[in-house]
Amino acid sequence: MIEAALQELDKLPPAEQLEPEVLELRSVIHQHTGRWSEAAQAFGALCARRDAELEHFIGWGCCLYELGAHEEARAALLSAPETLRQNGLWHYHLACYEALTGRAVAARERIDRALRLDPCLQRMAEQNSNLAPLLRGAA
Repeated sequence: MIEAALQELDKLPPAEQLEPEVLELRSVIHQHTGRWSEAAQAFGALCARRDAELEHFIGWGCCLYELGAHEEARAALLSAPETLRQNGLWHYHLACYEALTGRAVAARERIDRALRLDPCLQRMAEQNSNLAPLLRGAA
């Protein structure tokens, strides 16, 4: 059924291919099937839109992370508009990419900010192998 869904999406007129609903559906399908490059492309197209949402930037970064493209994942998050950056989850994900790219000080600052904005992220951070050492001060 997944392939049939993609085939149906491919049949849409070119003008509709870049509609947010179509791109979101493509991104979800590709994520579900582990097609990270295709999912990243769909999220990248969503992020290029004026009405891009925080979840699009986080999704884009996560797909790039899965591809091992940590610098690109970091850049994807940093391309989010300033209005979307005042969110704990944005800082959390950026902290992960900062840590993975050897920016321990920046990662520590980001995770601290993430936890101030959203204390519910504490448990997730403690279980994250990239962030847990920062929380224990081992970075």
